[in-house]
Order: sequence, then structure tokens, then C-alpha cells
Amino acid sequence: MARSIRLIAVAVVATLALAMPAFAAQAKAAKASKTATISGTLTKVDGQTLTVQTAKGPEMVMLGANSQIRRAGKTLSASDLGGESGSRVTVRYMENNGQKMAQSVTLAAAKTAAAAKAPGKVAKK
Repeated sequence: MARSIRLIAVAVVATLALAMPAFAAQAKAAKASKTATISGTLTKVDGQTLTVQTAKGPEMVMLGANSQIRRAGKTLSASDLGGESGSRVTVRYMENNGQKMAQSVTLAAAKTAAAAKAPGKVAKK
């Protein structure tokens, strides 16, 4: 009887020891899949790498094959970003192994010609 109890206890301990790495891997995967957002000025586009100037400094984000790029509801391609330096952007990304991978890039709507020509306030003398 004591031998059966000891055998069952060893089996339970072995099962738990083998299951722990699987639970740890799931927890690590859940932590790695957390999304974050940065906003700032697009300063450089180098192939699939975007550099965004934020209040905390420059941030580099990689564009993936599934990254969505939009402006005013319209979808753009990665090649369209080349001429967008200086534009305000918001990037939603996932960090994986220290690399920021963009899920979406949203550019601020382009200023209209009327807004660009609108007169500013005149200072009084």
C-alpha cells in the first residue's frame, strides 16, 4: 500500500515537472504578443525600417508583410512612405525579441490647400 502511494506521488511530481515549461512558454508568448503604440514625426524610411522621432527620442520600427499603412481612410503601400518624411504618424506595433514590428501605421491627414493659405493672427502694435 505504501509503495502504491509513493509511486503515485512520484508520478504526480514528474507530471508537474514536465508541465511547468509548457505553462512558462505560454506566459512568455502572451507577454511577447502585447501591442504598444508610438506617435511622432516620421524622420526616415530606409527599406522596411521606419524611424519615428518621439518625445523620448528616435524609435525604429520594422514594417512587416502584413503591416497596414493608412492616411485618411485610404490604404497606402510601403513605397508611398518614402515621400512622407516630416509627417505625423502613429504606429501600433508588437515587440518580439527586442524588435518592434509594425502592425499598422497611420499618417495624419494631409493639410488642405485652404488650411495652408489661411491667414494667421496678426499681432497688434
